Amino acid sequence: MAAFILPCIKELAGVNSWRIRYLVADRIREICRGLTEQNIKEIMLPHYVSFLKDAESEVRTAAVRRMSEFSQIIGNQEVIQMIIPTLKELQNDQFVYVRQALAENILAICPKIQKAATQEHILPIFLQLLRDDNSTVRLNLFNHLEDLNKIIGIQDL
Repeated sequence: MAAFILPCIKELAGVNSWRIRYLVADRIREICRGLTEQNIKEIMLPHYVSFLKDAESEVRTAAVRRMSEFSQIIGNQEVIQMIIPTLKELQNDQFVYVRQALAENILAICPKIQKAATQEHILPIFLQLLRDDNSTVRLNLFNHLEDLNKIIGIQDL
């Protein structure tokens, strides 16, 4: 079955219409349910990273909103090596909706990547977002502070 679906997914993920890329990014977890772990890592992960870098802010926002769900189906190393470097770029995104989505969802991956990687990679992004001019970005961080506290602990934080 995957042999029939994979070419369609590849085509849809790379299509010129941002609305279709948005829908693929928004439904990436559902799409991955029918794929093997290898197909997810080799095919869907590069597409997901491209959604995080997409020219359209709506596609980037949809991908960021699905980050926690997608991170749960790939390995820790893939999250650290492929996804987090892109998040570092998004912390300064010119569109506030992308930064708001990032602030709302970035701490949800902390349990997946554990304490050391959280301190090394997520904490600097967290601190940068705390300085954001937009109050909703800062508020979104505070609303999900418990995810960071569970991993790092209040003393280290």
